[in-house]
Amino acid sequence: MGQLNNFSIPLYKPFWGKEEEKAAILAMRSGTGVGDLAYSEHLSDYISEILGSKYVLPTGSGTAALELVCACILEKGDEVILPSFTFSSCANAIMLADGRPIFCDIDIKTYNINPVEIEKLITEKTRAIMVVHYAGFACDMDKIMDIASKHNLLVIEDAAHALGAKYKGRNLGTIGTVGCFSFHGTKNAASGEGGAFVTNDSKITKLAEIIREKGTDRSSFMRGERKKYSWVKVGRSLILSDILSAIALEQMKKLDQITTLRRKCAEYLYKKLEKLSSKIILPFPSENSFGNWHIFAIRTPRSLRDKTISGLRSFGIEASFHYLPLHNSSMGRKLGYKTGDFPVTEEVAETLIRLPIYPKLKKSEMDYIIAALEKII
Repeated sequence: MGQLNNFSIPLYKPFWGKEEEKAAILAMRSGTGVGDLAYSEHLSDYISEILGSKYVLPTGSGTAALELVCACILEKGDEVILPSFTFSSCANAIMLADGRPIFCDIDIKTYNINPVEIEKLITEKTRAIMVVHYAGFACDMDKIMDIASKHNLLVIEDAAHALGAKYKGRNLGTIGTVGCFSFHGTKNAASGEGGAFVTNDSKITKLAEIIREKGTDRSSFMRGERKKYSWVKVGRSLILSDILSAIALEQMKKLDQITTLRRKCAEYLYKKLEKLSSKIILPFPSENSFGNWHIFAIRTPRSLRDKTISGLRSFGIEASFHYLPLHNSSMGRKLGYKTGDFPVTEEVAETLIRLPIYPKLKKSEMDYIIAALEKII
């Protein structure tokens, strides 16, 4: 059984209140809690309105949304280019659809996939580019969409970090072919578990509805478009419980507030940490990006990284490294990759430290974090 967080300043903390409690209770009392009931429908409509997307399908997780899009668009042997600096869910989703993940290096400043490196990896088997908006800051979507258009590729946006973030005024997760969001308990808008599949493509949506509902045409039946539903395709169970949809809906209503509070925390941390800028590398928000500050990450020399994390934890501050590059994993080695293939990814992974950031983080707590960093570094 997992241990409760014993840090006095945790890495993250959901912005939950009475509204979420009330919504969960009402959802429990009004139905069985299964997916695609009233709260799931309300959540879908609300996200659609906020993001300006035609089609939104709530899913059991952000991972489920990634698996759903890959199941919709990939055929056996299709290649998808993605950063090695990401979570295993991205590569798993590709491989579960009989595709092949093709890892790519990242930009040293933004930690997002490097468009210059993408084009070098395109082959006749390439079907899509999967971008990950790290920490809630946009990839260079203009360049990436140009590359995709030039080579007739689809673009999957892993926007698990990026709900409420924008690129040149456009919501992240709505620029590519399909966007995938997460409501995991660590995310800015959290329902514990949950996610969403977002697109403007009607053809992909029709297929996604079937795969998501165990391979049946139940969704069209529920809309009254047919008298009964049946099994029509190989599918999966990827829907979101109505109880969690109710919580996610209340979180979506607070999204602007959550983003504003996180940005205030980030601005305070950034300003106070500038005095350490000769010893640490501060976050570098990507150009043309309105970030949601899902993560506040600094970097130190490799020789200081683990010592700094241990030191902060000894002060009761939950600091952490982040992704272990996928190309360096045991699965990555089975795919033919080795250490040294992506030097920027390896440099970032071995020097990055995540600091606590969440809406209710107090100035006194941030001052404590900064003072602890000064003592350690």
